[in-house]
Amino acid sequence: MNIVILVIILYMLIVLGIGFWAMKKTKSSEDFFVAGKQLGIMAVAMAAFSAAISGFVFVGGPGLAYKLGVGTLWLTFPTSISFAMAWIILGKRMRLLAETRGCMTVSDAIYARFESKNASFLAALASLVGLVLYLATQISAFAFILSPIFGWSFKTAVIVGMGIVLLYSVAGGMLAGVYTDVFQGSVMAVASLFVFGYALSNGGGMANMTKVLAQQVKPEFVGPWGVLPASLAMGWFFCLAIGIVGQPHIAHKFYMIKDIRKLKWGPVIAAVAGMLGGLLWLSVGLVVRYKVAIGEIAALENSDLAISVFLDNYAPKILAGIIYAGIASAVMSTADSFINLASAAIVRDIPKAFDKKFTSEQELKYGRLSVVILSILTVIISFVFGKSGVAILGAFGWGTFAAALAPTLGIGLNWKRATKQAAFWSIFIGLGLNLVLEIGSKMGANWYAVIFKPLGIYNGTFSLVISIIVFIGVSYLTPESKLKEDIEAIMNA
Repeated sequence: MNIVILVIILYMLIVLGIGFWAMKKTKSSEDFFVAGKQLGIMAVAMAAFSAAISGFVFVGGPGLAYKLGVGTLWLTFPTSISFAMAWIILGKRMRLLAETRGCMTVSDAIYARFESKNASFLAALASLVGLVLYLATQISAFAFILSPIFGWSFKTAVIVGMGIVLLYSVAGGMLAGVYTDVFQGSVMAVASLFVFGYALSNGGGMANMTKVLAQQVKPEFVGPWGVLPASLAMGWFFCLAIGIVGQPHIAHKFYMIKDIRKLKWGPVIAAVAGMLGGLLWLSVGLVVRYKVAIGEIAALENSDLAISVFLDNYAPKILAGIIYAGIASAVMSTADSFINLASAAIVRDIPKAFDKKFTSEQELKYGRLSVVILSILTVIISFVFGKSGVAILGAFGWGTFAAALAPTLGIGLNWKRATKQAAFWSIFIGLGLNLVLEIGSKMGANWYAVIFKPLGIYNGTFSLVISIIVFIGVSYLTPESKLKEDIEAIMNA
């Protein structure tokens, strides 16, 4: 374990050095929130990959595979198409909006397209809710990684992890997160291949593991749906594939691109890295469940510990240290992106809806202050919900974004007939419905158990479908508005 800790310390020093360098380059709110719009395509693609998966894949993923079986692949399959969808549907238009209208957030883009303060305000609110949920996911993943290594309790690890992210975020803003993503994303993509190889070796190959798991657990565990209903697995696929265009932490990255002509390479880089991460997800979850099935290790108290159990017992110590440090820094840089986007919603988007505008210096000052407040809120959410499952908490955040923002961004920036009334009602109903369903599910509400649970549909998918129907329906029922010349040019691009 001393070797593991040494590797983690060295790795984290590199990451903190990147953060310090970014702090020196952060001079304005544009630097803090959109990295000065001067990033290369590799940096943006790796940042998008890292923001989309991070702790969700590297900690929550193996936990889900351990608990639910092969069916969780329906959560990793979308990476092969979803990144391409996001770049094709949003990439060029978001970057042009940054150029022509000075947009820095998703709320800015929605206001520029629909000229509706109400829709813009709701978009900021939806972003804030989803980002805080996602931030809690990252910090909980951080805690699951740190607590067994250093012997800390879960709550202590949450506080330490949030403290590190807080220092990192206040100093370097978005630049720190993006450049760390380039470093750690590349390391984790390559390391995932090595983990996959060691996992297969320790399990005697995929054929042997599936045979034993089918006998010792249940045949369905290694079937195409795992122990999930087919409707739920396909719902996950739909929401992750289509819902990516509503994720502000991904859409926001397009503002940062320096050369719009290189956009075509982005989805390839991001998708390949995402699929490599999926190898780690599946192999680690299955091999740990296999080891439990043959009686080699005890059943896990919490499925999210699967990655730690594998690294501690079956991986070479140097590789274990790299993976631990990679996950920790991935979580840190992703959390940095989330917390700064949430900060932007507070100091830019919500005040703008009420005709209040701060100077660039004030935005930078209040942005850093709001980061501190958001950190405290995140710790509270992690204490309450973190142990219920990293992947479950992450899915809550993804579903919230998908239902609230995917129709307005994905369809709205590509369909001239879309109206501001449709944008408002789609965001309002998508956000409200998903929150009500998720809270009902978590609280074990009787109405949810009677009406929605028997349907076997992922809440985010159900809410997204309703939101799409509302967006299209209201657009046809309300008068079409004449687009401004620059917006029409962007949509024709």
